[in-house]
Amino acid sequence: MRATIRSLLRMTSALVAAVALAAACGGSSPAVYEATDMVTGDVVSVEQLEGSPALLVSWATWCRECDEELAGLQEFAASPAADGVTIVAVNLDAADVDDEIDAKVDRHGLTVELWRDRRNDFRRVAGALGVPTTIVLDADGDVVGTFPGAVDFADADVLGALEQARGT
Repeated sequence: MRATIRSLLRMTSALVAAVALAAACGGSSPAVYEATDMVTGDVVSVEQLEGSPALLVSWATWCRECDEELAGLQEFAASPAADGVTIVAVNLDAADVDDEIDAKVDRHGLTVELWRDRRNDFRRVAGALGVPTTIVLDADGDVVGTFPGAVDFADADVLGALEQARGT
């Protein structure tokens, strides 16, 4: 029963993301999404990720479930399953909590790309209802999978979305 509900939630989230993307793009190209690179301070965008599959995970310092997600994300990033995939952890804290953000990044040893989105535009682009939310993009920047809540990156649904994103 839980698997059925979880599956239904994922399908609903994917549908919401697809509708949001179609509305934002006129149905012809990926949505525009910009954030700030936490290392360089430069504006970055999903368009810069085009050309290879990408996995984006939203998180916030106040989110307990996000700790589990970030630990799993770093483990996944270091695994062969992540080969060829650009991985981005997107912080959504609006408040000035830079020290807390840095502490979480250090605690989890994050080596993935780190973006900051204080306005939470991620919610609009990904159709996300909360944090954490994971989205998988194909090489064209189109969403092929949306996963609300903390996910197991070895889950068949996540790996299937990555295979689809790779075109395999």
